[in-house]
Amino acid sequence: MTTDKPKHDQLFKKAMENPIVAKEFFDAHLPKNIRALVDTNSLKLEKDSFIEQNLKNSFSDVLFTARFDNKDAYLYILLEHQSTPDHFMTFRILKYMISICTRHMTLNPGAKHLPLVYPLIFYNGKKLYNVPRNLWGLFENSGLTKDIWTNDYQLINVHDIPDDELKKRAWSGVMEFFLKHIHERELFNRWQEIADLLPQFAKVSIGYEYIEMVLFYTLTKIKQDDKIKLEQLLISELNQETGESLMVSLARHWEEEGIQKGIEQGIEKGIEKTINNMLKQNLDLKLISQVTGYSIEQITKLKNKA
Repeated sequence: MTTDKPKHDQLFKKAMENPIVAKEFFDAHLPKNIRALVDTNSLKLEKDSFIEQNLKNSFSDVLFTARFDNKDAYLYILLEHQSTPDHFMTFRILKYMISICTRHMTLNPGAKHLPLVYPLIFYNGKKLYNVPRNLWGLFENSGLTKDIWTNDYQLINVHDIPDDELKKRAWSGVMEFFLKHIHERELFNRWQEIADLLPQFAKVSIGYEYIEMVLFYTLTKIKQDDKIKLEQLLISELNQETGESLMVSLARHWEEEGIQKGIEQGIEKGIEKTINNMLKQNLDLKLISQVTGYSIEQITKLKNKA
């Protein structure tokens, strides 16, 4: 059930457009430690709204920019028009705060820090406001959730894990092993290193698909001469039928990849030929860019090359 939302919007938003009203409002309602850092003379009302379309009958919002400790910050007021408070209000306010930060980063692409966003909930409903007022109150295991959400996230840097440790875990270890070494120029030697793990994959039905997937991933880093050696390795560690089947599948994949690459190169050459013809006709670079999808910088390079 909602109250008369349009009247609330009209009164509150119109009033907050008045800089005297806005300054007095924040002077009265901001906590002393926050108020001491906010320059309320720098308040500027923004036009953006962050409420989902389907919730606009229940909520509305007002966003102000301000200088906070001599840095750009936001004061965000969410008006709750419902007569009964929303149990998930703290989650909604989190989403809107993230949206405000996203907006800020879009407007300031060179920024290295997220802005401070201070939220206020304005409620004039009839029922007691007794819903959780922090995010952790919405979780059953609030203590663990708070630790996870507020502490540093876990980083798995595969380069910090010794190869011997990875080889102890055949399935996920092989994946991590090749993700770790994929930037090397030659990977056949790495296949030799994990050869003794291969028989484990032959014991289960999904082992073939798994090895095939890893082979696809590493194939571009294996020289043509070493592919024969790799086939022999697979045959010796698995069995001849499986090893040969894997290499046939890989050869087909390699061929299809080469055909696709050739098609892409042919298309690219065709577009460049079209651009050169358009340049000969002295057409505008912006027009050529719109027609071909190439950037003006790319077109200029082709022009200079010609």
